[in-house]
Amino acid sequence: MPNTIEVWIVNSYRGSQTVDFLQHQLDRFLASRPSLQIEWRLLTFANAWTELIRSYKNGTPPDVFEFGTTWFSTLVRLHMLSPVPEGLVMEHAIADYLDLSRQFQNRPYAVPWTADTSCILARTDILDTLDIPHQVSFTWEEFESVCSMIMQKRAASWAYMDRAPRAITFPCRPERPTLHRISPWLWSGGFDFPSLDERPVSVMNSTAFKRGMEYIRNLMEISETTVEDARSSSYESNMAYFQQGSTVFHVSGLFETIRKVVEPAWNVDPQFPTCVIPPPSGPAGSVSYGGGSLLGVSSVTKHPDLAWEIVQALQSAELADRWARWICSLPAVECRFWEQYANHPDIQVLLHNLNHARIYPMHPMWGSIERNMSVTMSDMMWHLIDHDFDDHAQSMCIHADEELNQLLRFNWEVN
Repeated sequence: MPNTIEVWIVNSYRGSQTVDFLQHQLDRFLASRPSLQIEWRLLTFANAWTELIRSYKNGTPPDVFEFGTTWFSTLVRLHMLSPVPEGLVMEHAIADYLDLSRQFQNRPYAVPWTADTSCILARTDILDTLDIPHQVSFTWEEFESVCSMIMQKRAASWAYMDRAPRAITFPCRPERPTLHRISPWLWSGGFDFPSLDERPVSVMNSTAFKRGMEYIRNLMEISETTVEDARSSSYESNMAYFQQGSTVFHVSGLFETIRKVVEPAWNVDPQFPTCVIPPPSGPAGSVSYGGGSLLGVSSVTKHPDLAWEIVQALQSAELADRWARWICSLPAVECRFWEQYANHPDIQVLLHNLNHARIYPMHPMWGSIERNMSVTMSDMMWHLIDHDFDDHAQSMCIHADEELNQLLRFNWEVN
């Protein structure tokens, strides 16, 4: 009787072709295990969490599943993950934070699969016009000065352009990507999350948080951010940047940048050529966001040995390399990808970002905390379009911390 292992993957970029791709990549692995069958399911990050929790409530969780690094603390505290078996050989993570993101009480409960980090793009045609080197490392002061220069030229010598670009914009929707885009600026300004076990916790009501938000507010004012910019979704702002060249700088996901690297034919003679630059260095230096995905095994699987063998095969250097190219992402482990593109300027910057990345607090209630912070961050950025960081902005920070402490009180009482 065949053993069926259910595997959930959080990626829907190529639809059903992805199932065929993964099945083909495991041909040799499956050939040596004729009684093993894999039942694949593709999810998106928009619905994966809900589907995963629902499956556990119904007693039908997948045997193997991919999940975001920020979900780890919740999943492991809910006893939904099996610990990685001792002696199981896994590939080495490409950045230290990826190892940290899978540990609970000094024991690993998952393995890294994909990596995510800050990706700030710059239009190289405009940098050339301004005699600025590609992949330049700006300080906060230099970046603000360049943004001002761009807006001055937009109003004067670039007036002939059909759509003269602005410097940078920040979409302000109440969603997680807003927090991911803003966090590196806050960290670079000296902000850091306190221990969420403190009582009470002060996160947003801090001098360092205010410093970072004031800097973002300055960039928004310089770039003449509009309500329309604030309303834009991540998809809409990406389209405006890549298809219309709407701004010179853009905080983006990794997809377009990695696709440009691994599928050069797709990017022949682009209308708006780009390069990746490091996050501008504030008082605390240049700090990136660190995220990605992990592979784990259900704590209630009936086939733990087979499940971990599948995880081992999926995380192998060979498959991790091919998977990153297939979905246009960054592999979380050392593999041929990093060797082949070691001299590519964009990959060099992204690897630097991974090695200088900071992660969110590893807390079982982080999902709820992240949602609350994303909403508050959105509200504050909307306010900063037309106002300084005034008393109202300060009161928003105080109120956000009060809500955060109410949220954390439940965890403190349980522990």
